[in-house]
Amino acid sequence: MQRIVWLNLLLGLVLAGCSVLGTDPNAGQPTPTALPTTDPDEGLRVTVSTACQVRTFPTIHVDPPAGDMMGWSPDGQIFAYVTPFNNQWGWFTGNLTLLSMETGEIRATRDTKVTGDITWSPDGTRIAFTALRTTENLYTVIVLLTSDFTPLDLYAAGAATDDFGSAKGIVRWTDNNRIQVNETCGVDCSRVVEINISGQGQQVLQTGRKQDGTSLKIALNQKGIAANPEWQMANASPDGSRIFYVDQDDQAWMAAPDEGYKYRLTLDMEFVQESKWSPGSQLIAVRTDENIFLYDLECSLDLPE
Repeated sequence: MQRIVWLNLLLGLVLAGCSVLGTDPNAGQPTPTALPTTDPDEGLRVTVSTACQVRTFPTIHVDPPAGDMMGWSPDGQIFAYVTPFNNQWGWFTGNLTLLSMETGEIRATRDTKVTGDITWSPDGTRIAFTALRTTENLYTVIVLLTSDFTPLDLYAAGAATDDFGSAKGIVRWTDNNRIQVNETCGVDCSRVVEINISGQGQQVLQTGRKQDGTSLKIALNQKGIAANPEWQMANASPDGSRIFYVDQDDQAWMAAPDEGYKYRLTLDMEFVQESKWSPGSQLIAVRTDENIFLYDLECSLDLPE
């Protein structure tokens, strides 16, 4: 008899519990997913992205790094990048491609195996890049006149090389007619030479070890960025209002420190390799292993297809 009483009490408790749960007005409703939390030291709230993805381009995969694989003209009217030969995917070499931000027109090189290190002249009339001469298996530097796509091979008479390769990198343009190139000069030897585009004369500026060369490192604007160990590949916009970075989970972020917020950029789960801001700080191009994502922070660009 006592066992029956205990069973009745237990059954009553179970039924009471079910009736209480059944009266919950939120029962069966999905639980909202909270936005990611941020480091309190950042003081930035996480918001929904306000940037618009304008275009996506296929690009080549490079390993090891081959310098800047994309770049804006000084006036921001042309965006240069490397396209795979089949316009879908590719490794190591491709076509230099120029996209007009005004008309949407695309022009590309042909019969030139572009490897990277895209560098515009100060006036935007020329663009330099590294390339592979496959018949000789040598690397060279080519300067392209953007008006008519006339190429000038700076090493047409013979590419500097050694027994271990002929890699080259573009250091910078001294002015519109002179360019500095890092070239190999022997075993564990590299030197910076300045080449005159008009007269093809050149002079050696400095010589050092190969490990000291930095010409193939991707350029980043980190001036004025406070040190944050979790912000990798940090790259500030020219006006300093925005900072693009990648966190330790390989997620891409756009931060506005002065305004106190940041948001995620969707890159189809691809790993970021490089970012480039337009001169006006409105557009940013983000390169992953196989694609380039072009974002407009103001969502006002009407780029013709």
